[in-house]
Amino acid sequence: MPACIDLRKAHLHRQHGDLMAIYTWINGERALVLIPHLRPGAPWYVVLDSAAYRYDNPAYLAKQCRVACGVLGIEPSRPNWVRVATIIHEGLPDLIKMPSEPSWERAGREIGTLVAKLDGREIAAEAVTVGDQGAEYVRA
Repeated sequence: MPACIDLRKAHLHRQHGDLMAIYTWINGERALVLIPHLRPGAPWYVVLDSAAYRYDNPAYLAKQCRVACGVLGIEPSRPNWVRVATIIHEGLPDLIKMPSEPSWERAGREIGTLVAKLDGREIAAEAVTVGDQGAEYVRA
């Protein structure tokens, strides 16, 4: 399932030279997304909330920032990966303090595809979505 970011619905965004740090939600999880905004169509580097604690380890942060440079199309020289590391590390508190995804974002989310096959051939496919009905209380 591809990720799509609507900047009008992002929680926060900050520009760091040629990189944009966008604080948003991907599949219901808080995420810090680095985008090289001067190069349309360039890949993104994503730090999900569930992995944010790892970026507090300096060795892990340095290793992943070299990877991030490769993904973002930036030369992985020391000044560049240190710049990416600074953006990520200084952004972690904002990522962690970010609110959960608003309920209007969850409604109608596609969670998979239902495929019908006949003799091994696909004859129909339909997106499976989950509506936001809210909490359900069941008597014990």
